[in-house]
Amino acid sequence: MKAELTPREREVAAQVMRGLTSKEIGKALGISHRTVELHRARLMRKYAASTTAELVQKLIAG
Repeated sequence: MKAELTPREREVAAQVMRGLTSKEIGKALGISHRTVELHRARLMRKYAASTTAELVQKLIAG
């Protein structure tokens, strides 16, 4: 299943796959960690993932 992602969601997904925390991702992308958490929540919903580990698995699977 290939979810339609915004450019920012793609950036956040790439950082999540590297194992970074929301704070680290926020610092890397120049946005607040709360904004990162919103993007992460949207990714979890789009990929029907209940944990970050499950999200990463689904992102890797494409």
